[in-house]
Amino acid sequence: KGSVIAVRIDEDCDDTFATIVHEVAHTWFHGASDKADWIDEGLANVVEMQVVAGNWPGELVYPPVTHCSSYQNIRELERGNPSERTNDQYTGFSCNYSLGDGIFGALREYYGDVEFNRRIAQLARRESNEADGEHTIADIRRVLGDQEQALEIIDLWYVGRPNMRKFRHMDAVEWSFPPTVDGEYLHFAGRISRTGTVHDFLLGDDPYCSQFALFEGIGNQEWVGNVSGPLPVRWKHREVPKAVVVNDKINTDSGEFSVTARINDPALSRISDLSLLVSSREKAGADNSCAESVLYSQVPVAIGDIPDEKKASKHYHADAVEWRGQPTIIGDTLQFSGRAAPGSVSLTAMDRYCSQFSFYEHDARGYHYIDSLNPFLPGNQYWTGPITAEVTSYHIAGDGTFEATATVSGKALDGYHNVVLVVTTPAAVNPATGLCGDFEVMSAIDVQWD
Repeated sequence: KGSVIAVRIDEDCDDTFATIVHEVAHTWFHGASDKADWIDEGLANVVEMQVVAGNWPGELVYPPVTHCSSYQNIRELERGNPSERTNDQYTGFSCNYSLGDGIFGALREYYGDVEFNRRIAQLARRESNEADGEHTIADIRRVLGDQEQALEIIDLWYVGRPNMRKFRHMDAVEWSFPPTVDGEYLHFAGRISRTGTVHDFLLGDDPYCSQFALFEGIGNQEWVGNVSGPLPVRWKHREVPKAVVVNDKINTDSGEFSVTARINDPALSRISDLSLLVSSREKAGADNSCAESVLYSQVPVAIGDIPDEKKASKHYHADAVEWRGQPTIIGDTLQFSGRAAPGSVSLTAMDRYCSQFSFYEHDARGYHYIDSLNPFLPGNQYWTGPITAEVTSYHIAGDGTFEATATVSGKALDGYHNVVLVVTTPAAVNPATGLCGDFEVMSAIDVQWD
């Protein structure tokens, strides 16, 4: 039987090597009438894993696989028969890789490589010797299921509800601090084995979905929420995320991460089998939906002690501003007042420093920067160029009480639905880039229109 193999060379060398091995393996295994692609893809994965492990030391012997959310077992996958060529079904088709990898990974663990390889060689010989050469679940049971425990594994994945992490041989995360809950805090730290797989948590536009999610159970169980990016305080229009990052240290080059989140939903701490799932970085779609991602790890969350220094809030903390009502826009005039620690807030333009007041839009995916509220220019001067808003008068008292009036340009904020005024610590301008340096959020409050 002839086969056509096509490989696009646009990846890292080790990935290209793995792809070639995977595609060559397809010449040995085929599922019946394309309805058992899980046999084809699953066994090609097994061959790929073993060859890569022998030629690329340090590569994952059992690399992460796409998590299947479309079907709970292989029989459902066969009945659904999703197409690889239809965009709206490709997510389902990818389950041929994850479920196929799951069943054959479990059987490989049970038999060991030598015996497992001997048995799948029988399938490869049948492929070349028989006319149809297409395998079914009956062939898998015959060749790999003649022992009781092996048959139980096969039936679990084919008709049961398999735990997608139960039979993984190697975790793609090296945990230096496994996920732990201590009161209202959740902390975890480790390193993903491949570089470039973690990204920073950002205040403002972050096109990526969270890589850390919480589940009740492990595997195909119930999603209970993401570990969300940093949020300013005092916003009210949207539901508070169940777990919000308060402190994080991410090294995008080495894959190292250390994350502390505050648990806002006490019910999470009462889930006896809470787990943390780590997945690949995926960009959000135009509708803010998250594409199906690659699963790197899913481990239980334990109850224990977290060092106090890990709980120090970097992004999210008690409000540093005592507001006197919401900032209000009447016509083209914005007014706001409050009290902060003496000397912590400035409304006057300072050379080589960014404004401490900015406008953000908040939606279901997070905070998106709109523009700064330009501070007051002394000497009756005004800002030039396109301006969203600028402070035209203000007063700050010795006890930190402040009040201000700003002029909003035209309808600069009219196209936004949930405008938030964010107050930060002072941030110096980087002379090389012209961008604002690091800052911490002191407060955030919804802007209302009158």
